[in-house]
Amino acid sequence: MDHAAHHLALARLRALWDAEVRPSTRQALTALAVAGLLAAAHVARAGTPRARILAAAGLAVLYLGLLVRALVVRRRRADPRRTVRKVVGTVDPDLAASTLRALRLAERAVVDPSVGSPSLARLHLDRAIARAPLDRIRARAARIAGRWAFGGLGLAGACVAATALDPLRVLEGLDVLAARAGTAPVPLTWIEEVNVLATPPEYLRQGSEILYPFTPTLQPRGAVVEVHGKPLHLGRTLVLTDGRSEVPFADDGAGGVVARWTLGESATLRIAARFGAVLIPQADEQRVGSIPDDAPRVLLVGTPRTVRLLDEPSISLRYEVSDDHGLREVDLVLRAGTREERRVLSRPAADALADRGGYELRSKDPFFRRVYVPVEIRVEARDNDPVTGPKWGRSEPLIVIPPQVGEPEALRYAAMVEARAALIDLLAERMVQPPPATTGAGAKGGAGHAAQEAAMQEKAVAVIAKALGGDYGGLKVRGRAATLVRGQLTRLARALDAERQKPGRETHDALLAETEGALLAFDAGVRGLGARDSQLVARRLAEVADEAANGAVAVIGGDKAAGAARLDASTLVLDGGGKQLLRLGDLGLDLGELIANDLRRIARARAAEDWPHTELAARDLAARLRKPDPSFMGGGGGGGVGDGHGHGGVEAGGPGTPQPGEGSEADEEAAEIGRELEELARDHAGEVEAVQDSLEQAMSPEEMRALREEARRHAEAIREAVGKLPRSDAPQTSAEGAATSGREQAESMAGALEQGDLNQAVKSGEQAMEALKEAQRRGESAGGMITEEQAGREAGRAAGTLQQELAWAEEALQRLRQAQSEQAREALERSSQREKGLAERARDLQRKGEQGDSSMPEEMLERLSEAEQAMREAEQALREGDGERGLQRQREAQRLLEMSQEPQDESQSEAQRESSDGKRMAKDADVPGKDKHQAPEEFRKRVLEGLGKPSDPRLREAVRRYAEGLLK
Repeated sequence: MDHAAHHLALARLRALWDAEVRPSTRQALTALAVAGLLAAAHVARAGTPRARILAAAGLAVLYLGLLVRALVVRRRRADPRRTVRKVVGTVDPDLAASTLRALRLAERAVVDPSVGSPSLARLHLDRAIARAPLDRIRARAARIAGRWAFGGLGLAGACVAATALDPLRVLEGLDVLAARAGTAPVPLTWIEEVNVLATPPEYLRQGSEILYPFTPTLQPRGAVVEVHGKPLHLGRTLVLTDGRSEVPFADDGAGGVVARWTLGESATLRIAARFGAVLIPQADEQRVGSIPDDAPRVLLVGTPRTVRLLDEPSISLRYEVSDDHGLREVDLVLRAGTREERRVLSRPAADALADRGGYELRSKDPFFRRVYVPVEIRVEARDNDPVTGPKWGRSEPLIVIPPQVGEPEALRYAAMVEARAALIDLLAERMVQPPPATTGAGAKGGAGHAAQEAAMQEKAVAVIAKALGGDYGGLKVRGRAATLVRGQLTRLARALDAERQKPGRETHDALLAETEGALLAFDAGVRGLGARDSQLVARRLAEVADEAANGAVAVIGGDKAAGAARLDASTLVLDGGGKQLLRLGDLGLDLGELIANDLRRIARARAAEDWPHTELAARDLAARLRKPDPSFMGGGGGGGVGDGHGHGGVEAGGPGTPQPGEGSEADEEAAEIGRELEELARDHAGEVEAVQDSLEQAMSPEEMRALREEARRHAEAIREAVGKLPRSDAPQTSAEGAATSGREQAESMAGALEQGDLNQAVKSGEQAMEALKEAQRRGESAGGMITEEQAGREAGRAAGTLQQELAWAEEALQRLRQAQSEQAREALERSSQREKGLAERARDLQRKGEQGDSSMPEEMLERLSEAEQAMREAEQALREGDGERGLQRQREAQRLLEMSQEPQDESQSEAQRESSDGKRMAKDADVPGKDKHQAPEEFRKRVLEGLGKPSDPRLREAVRRYAEGLLK
């Protein structure tokens, strides 16, 4: 037998062993592999990264160990020595040892002949192998196979038990273990009987919609998609997800689950179960497209376009706004440079889908006052989208080009110069016009001469009236200038009437003299207006010069682009304003040339990038413009009374700034009249307040409290009397409507009585009586209408009681007035003397305004005369102790005085504001002692009493509470 035969014999022994052991081993190892897989699935099912890593690592180690074991067993099976030791040695160790020696001898005999014959060695080995106890080997193998079978059976039982208990857990675990990017690869079914409901956002006011499950749909953004269903497997955390976010399913209380998804962007919704960080989706998908809430659509009619504010001093805006779901607010937005202002135009109802309206912007609008750059005007609308937040829609822009600084003033000045030219023409024609003859045949032509004079004057007055009534970029001729011009027109009208009544040389010369005087006064007013406007424009430009300096400072600070832009914009405004100043008379010419020179300084410094000197030049210009006085006292180019039509003017070639004693001082006289009239009105207002205080303080607090207590009792009686009268929206022409009006007036009377205002109570009572009598009359003629007849009867019953209460109120008011007049007689006597002095001042002012350069307009003189008459009547009433009548006439006089004052023009009011701002903190004032400081309490009392008397008695208590809240 050769060497291969010995190995074959050992292989048969090995095969005998493997035949018993190998099947059981393979089954046990297979069970171990399955058990490891199941264990890994259960561990991985937790879904956490740690659990998944642990499960994958354990499974990998197990399978790698099985592979290594298979390789090791294979190598061992090829080793004859290990076969002898494992197969024979386990049952007969001695035989195994002798067999191993025989095996070594046989192997040595093959390579070393000195050992002995190889044949004998092989024979010895064969005999040793042949002595192996096959039965014992088979029995031993069977025992080992039984252990493997038992272990395999245990593992198989565990696997079956783990699988049978919840087979899905294994599949879930394996799915989780194989997940990538947080999503398992194998979809599973989690929910059945799925229903889908879409509910639009509440602000859309639409009903819910039932959707076909897992069918694509379009829904408005913000809609709530509800997914209902019955879960197939308990104990799972179910979610509704779009792959980025998710919402959990919750118990719906009916054995199912529900999830509510608020729709944002378009999404594909899937049902999934969450295991830690891993989702196992359901195969079904619900595609939901999102319909966004569009921004409102805004149309500003006529845009885009550009307008000049001088050409359109009043800009009418019309807008139309619409939205797909609802509007919340419509604003007018004005932007100029970095400034922005929003004004609410409309707040539509919550369900309004459209809105339209209009708005008028005027050149006097406060936003335009300090704006020298183009203004962008838009209408913007905000919708009511609560999902993604309100969205604004914007219209196309309307670009408004504001006038240059000083341009409106220059246009107004030019119009006044043209009016002055018409007056110059009138004077020239009258100077060459021969006077009418007073004797002979020529005397008959006096009427024709007067008519010719009237025609010439009418022509000139028409030009002046046009200038007075013009609008110059929002400016008008008002204040001192308007008073002066209208006064001179009154002066000319009187002189012309005198010549009409008595034509002749004397009246003609008087008319000529009055025309010369009116022209001189007019010229003084024009020059004064130009000087004031020049000063005002210069002060505005001083702010622009400061802005230019700030631009240079920004460049020095490192912000070169923004600083240079600010500097460019400011110098552009300064250049335009300087050119406008050149058109505003002598002072404007002086200041305009000053601006031009300093702008050249700024330009030179900037060209050299000498920014500190650029700032210095701008600061110097600003300081100079804040004190806009003439830089020299001499002839200005083109000053005087030139008319622009070739006329040299009255003072052409004269000094640019009028000197004392030269020309006319009508401008200063008009200013003086205005100041005197303002002082008179202010002093008279103080006297009115003094009389009112005297009457209020005439009765003692105890007497007033007693009167109010009695008045309250009568007020309760009035309310009780009208308590059964109807409150309805019926028209006043019906008995029910008249009764309602009577009740409201009666309750107003009751409220006035409670406040101690007997005068108002009597007025309301009289109106209530008229309404109740009307209701009674209409009820009697109702013709069978039950509600009308009932209202008439109740009104008749209430009228009887109200008549008694009204009589008491009238009597109480009379007693109160008598008591006040008697107790305040001394104070009223003193007030009458002061009122007399004020009336004298009004008469003197009236006389002063009736002649010469101080002439006032006719309507002002009439109002002064009426005011003087009212003061005289008030003085007499106060002297007689009739405080109530005196106070009424005082108030009438005060109203006439205030109406007599000419509204201030913009330049005058702005100059006064600047002056008052500069002087406000410069005045000293005494600090009142704690015992004298009663103003807050008095103010509180006046507010409560004033606001406690609303016309509608139903609002009385609410208004009182509001007033008290304001004063806390």
